[in-house]
Amino acid sequence: MQLVDAGSLARPRTSAVDGDPPAELGEALRRVVAALGEAAIPAGRHVPAGGRLTADRLAVFLGGWPPKLVAGVRALLWSLELATLPSHGRRFSSLPVAARARFVEGVLGSRSRLRRDWMRALLSPVKGAHFDDPALFAALGTPYRGATAAHEAPPRWLERVTHGADVTADSTVECEVVVIGTGAGGAAAAYELASRGRAVVLLEEGRLFLRKDLSGRASSAFKHLYRDAGALMSLGNAPMLMPAGSAVGGSTIINSGTCYRAPERTFRYWRERHGLPAEFSSAGMAPYYARVEQMLGVAKADRRYTGGVGEVIARGAEALGYAHGPLTRNAPDCDGQGMCCYGCPTGAKRSTDVSYVPAALMKGAELWTGAKARHVDVVAGRARGVTVDLSSGAVLKVKADAVVVAGGALMTPLLLRESGACATSGWLGRNLSVHPAAGALALFDERIDMGGAIPQGYAIETFADEGLMFEGGSLPPDVLAINLPWIGPKLTELVDAYPHVASFGLMVQDHGRGSVRRGPGGSPLIRYDLSRRDFELLRRGLGLLAEVYLRAGARRVILPARGFEELRTSREVEAFRAARLSPSDVEGAAFHPLGTARAGADPRRSCVNPEQEAHDTERLYVCDGSAIPSSLGVNPQLTIMAMSLRAAEAIDARLGLPVGKALAYRSVISYRGACPRTRRPSATSAS
Repeated sequence: MQLVDAGSLARPRTSAVDGDPPAELGEALRRVVAALGEAAIPAGRHVPAGGRLTADRLAVFLGGWPPKLVAGVRALLWSLELATLPSHGRRFSSLPVAARARFVEGVLGSRSRLRRDWMRALLSPVKGAHFDDPALFAALGTPYRGATAAHEAPPRWLERVTHGADVTADSTVECEVVVIGTGAGGAAAAYELASRGRAVVLLEEGRLFLRKDLSGRASSAFKHLYRDAGALMSLGNAPMLMPAGSAVGGSTIINSGTCYRAPERTFRYWRERHGLPAEFSSAGMAPYYARVEQMLGVAKADRRYTGGVGEVIARGAEALGYAHGPLTRNAPDCDGQGMCCYGCPTGAKRSTDVSYVPAALMKGAELWTGAKARHVDVVAGRARGVTVDLSSGAVLKVKADAVVVAGGALMTPLLLRESGACATSGWLGRNLSVHPAAGALALFDERIDMGGAIPQGYAIETFADEGLMFEGGSLPPDVLAINLPWIGPKLTELVDAYPHVASFGLMVQDHGRGSVRRGPGGSPLIRYDLSRRDFELLRRGLGLLAEVYLRAGARRVILPARGFEELRTSREVEAFRAARLSPSDVEGAAFHPLGTARAGADPRRSCVNPEQEAHDTERLYVCDGSAIPSSLGVNPQLTIMAMSLRAAEAIDARLGLPVGKALAYRSVISYRGACPRTRRPSATSAS
């Protein structure tokens, strides 16, 4: 085995998000899609009629999706085609248009959550494809693509990046610390360790996207920036979408940019319940938070860019006496393009792909993309490195003195279980907490223009101590259509009225718990039950938000609640509050998964210690949301980063390398002219 000369490796690559070939649906399924589009999407003032156009757009929309998801869509379409045989004696596509529409509406209004979810799963990609239309966006006066830095010079730190597809021979890399994952936790830990002179290798399963690669379009983002094209969903009494990122930057590249410090009540719970030390307090964590906030440029959103949604929420909240105002965000240069969740095309949002990761590389760290960790190599109870599958098909062995796992609360427990680590307490993969969330829409006479403002730039904070946070959640037209509970004229009329529609959301500090284990194809299988307490708090939040909208002058409020999809008066809001509803009656989502490898003082009740080192595996650290013991009640990225900085300090102190060994690490070959901090790839021959 010998070292490969640095120049023999190809230069790092990035990949544009457009240009994927259309998915193959076949003529029979195209007829089914056309029949569904014709029944569900009549022509509107700006909306083109559904039909064959819908089928053509769906094939393009699915191009580049994971094959398992395309196969799932095909199966759903076949199930629709056959579903009408028992009741109508004919296949769906052969029914008259009116009969098809009645069938779809009947399923959407069914008492069975399973039937409703089946139809929503069918309609979501069909709607998303049909309404992903630049002409429609233009007619509605909202941008279809974001401004991009098409002529930006390649940044110098790209010299520190290797794409797995470019390395075709099995290779070995040696370093002091290997960090698996480039999201909030992994990127912050890597930066801190590289800043302290440690030899750091970052591994990322996804791809690296520069600003020129990002359009800000939802359809492209779902394909390329979201895990499983944004289709990850929990199973339980109220199935919920649980979006997660899958690119350099992790979920920070697709989040809203909201930045909060954890409240003292949450730290107190950790100290009392999980034995975390006194340093876990608002005062004790303040220095770490301050360092993160400086790196990310955290500040209040500029009122110029909180838009019409901010105006109506402020008006309604003020009338009801609620505290309200702009959110704190990590987007100091934001100009309100409204695309935060689809990859900020200007780099104004300081997700880790434009903040901590480049800063770590400039400090001498190295990044491998297209590098999926297979397992942590554990020898005699100590982490010694990582075995990695590269996107080229080759295998990379990373030898390290310490391993940091930072794949997020959904993926980290799968890797740890595969590695035989963090298993002794029995808590690995359990204790999943989320922020159950829901949103409401409202139609106003005044112009709102959601697409020309920060999607999540405003908040109502009066109810935070109850565990209820209200934060903006604006949507582009195609995502709005997916979220509307209707088909037919009501659907197209509201999309046509998009300039007058406002969207806002809320989330709950949960008391329910779930679990994560490996599912088919390696994706996480997520189980989560919404507790009655959390459901009632979610319903309370929807009622409060409906009243805010009405007091602000809304003509109609659209709720994601069966039987209460449309409210016009306070009396109807009271009826919603008093109705007998179950968790399955409300369509929600789940954000900010935490706790699946939680930190704690007692090895019997936790997976890692307060320094985030595994109780049962030496030199193995967890630096992501998995280690956070419970729901925060606020968006978690600042806390994940702050805790990772603290853990990185502990890792640095723990390594304590003798001077001779440290110098040995730094006396290896220089790679691409950069500071020689790591031992570079050595190829092993096929023989």
